[in-house]
Amino acid sequence: MAGRLGDILVARGDITEAQLQSALRAQGSERGMLGAILVRRGLITWEQLGSALATQFEVPFRQLVPHAIHPQVVRLVPEEFARSRSAAPVAIEHDTLTLAMSSPDDIEAIAEAELLTGYHVEPVVALQHEVQSTLDRAFDERIVARQTIVDMKMAELKEVGELAAIEAMQHETEQDSAPVIRLVRSILVGAIEVGASDIHIEPHLPEMRVRYRVDGELQQVMTIPEHIEEAVVARIKVVAEMDTTETRKPQDGHLSLVEAGAKANFRVSTIPTVGGEKVVLRLLDEGRKVFDLKRLGLGQREQQLIESLSEKPYGMVVVTGPTGSGKTTTMYAMLSRINTVGRNIVTVEDPVEYRLPGINQVGADSEHGLGFNNALKYILRQDPDVILLGEIRDHETAATAVQAALTGHLLISTLHTNDAVGAVPRLKDLGVDAFKIGGALLGSIAQRLLRSICPECKEPCEPNQRMLETLAQRTGVPDDATFYRGRGCKRCLGTGYAGRIPIFEIMVVTPAVANAIEEGVAPGNLREIAIQEGMTTLVESGLTQVFQGRTTLEELFYKVAN
Repeated sequence: MAGRLGDILVARGDITEAQLQSALRAQGSERGMLGAILVRRGLITWEQLGSALATQFEVPFRQLVPHAIHPQVVRLVPEEFARSRSAAPVAIEHDTLTLAMSSPDDIEAIAEAELLTGYHVEPVVALQHEVQSTLDRAFDERIVARQTIVDMKMAELKEVGELAAIEAMQHETEQDSAPVIRLVRSILVGAIEVGASDIHIEPHLPEMRVRYRVDGELQQVMTIPEHIEEAVVARIKVVAEMDTTETRKPQDGHLSLVEAGAKANFRVSTIPTVGGEKVVLRLLDEGRKVFDLKRLGLGQREQQLIESLSEKPYGMVVVTGPTGSGKTTTMYAMLSRINTVGRNIVTVEDPVEYRLPGINQVGADSEHGLGFNNALKYILRQDPDVILLGEIRDHETAATAVQAALTGHLLISTLHTNDAVGAVPRLKDLGVDAFKIGGALLGSIAQRLLRSICPECKEPCEPNQRMLETLAQRTGVPDDATFYRGRGCKRCLGTGYAGRIPIFEIMVVTPAVANAIEEGVAPGNLREIAIQEGMTTLVESGLTQVFQGRTTLEELFYKVAN
């Protein structure tokens, strides 16, 4: 070996000698090896650690992406051997097997791997937690079974060939036997089983890539051979009732799938790219959706505030945040709470994704004169009590929405801003007068979705001090605070996360806030006034979830602080 890890990092200038000695002294009390301690303290990155390990062991460093490694390759060695030696086969080329190891100087392990597999073994160094995640995923029977089914389908498709697959797809009497049809179904069913929100089918060289968005993060699940890409896309377009002959224009469609007695709906979108047509399917699993404020994960105070806003007889409530932050779910939960026979509730959405019993839902259609603004004008002639407007995006819609809120209607809508206070300058940018905003706005709700720690592999950890100092500038850290992370296991597919939880920043327009809005105070000063009036910021809401062990400091930092 080329020396000790700490000396290598000091020689490279990544850390100082004093920082190294401090980390060495902490090894007795802190969990993990020296490299992990340095990363947790924010002194080096995982990439710097990997590069230093490569120098130390004099072998290449390999960053592992568990979802991109075929589980059958990893399973060339027994699970007991792989875990005890912290080693994972990750690739085969001709007669050489690449073995990712956290300790590539383990000569006995390399020799044993050669005996077990019959391949010549080339070791590479990898980070220990990435090796662990790769093993967890590879030895998860559910994933292996799904991948085996996909491999069988790929073999079938190669035998049948592109022409035969397309011909089989076009004959409805052969639907149950066509390999392409069964492959497409397996992709859809797989998304339902893992709780994906979206499926991305992307044409890339040398093969088409299929990814699921699970808990807000994209994960690659399989690749599709180039010679059947068009057949797969064509099959999806057929089921979604889209034009299979049109490949140069974007298209939208809808399809349904019945699996295990339950019905799942997908919204389909295609767009031409330089490599072919890209398809994205949004899973609209109405059977699993329950729009109830009590089940959103709100704190008691936050729930009371939103309930109070939704019960107002008139005024405007806006929900803000980026795409995919759960705004629609929050608005639907508000409507569901006040949905009674005595109220006429009407929505304008683009598109209508979920059907709400007892609520009149209108799909926005600009091509036929029913955009958000026109639809809102027509709805105001329909004697509404409550109006949900999918989005306020232009001056005309903003002006009409504010006027509706001022004339006896409760109007709920969304704005794309980073925080709750940002709704005010955004409405001003859209041409609404400050005094009208102050008079119409009841409150603004900003929200984010954070991945929650997997309960199966949850464990205490040392916080990243740099992140903690950045986030906790306004709020204190409890003396008994314990920080957690997910180690990565079979249930969470090695990610350490399972499910998502919301965090909220709710600005209630009190008389003091309304006066500040009407006087046109700067957003920074308005924020200070809102905090004085009791607003809890997104960071403070997120830190509460961190201190309660529901999410990680890193997840909050990257989703909110950056």
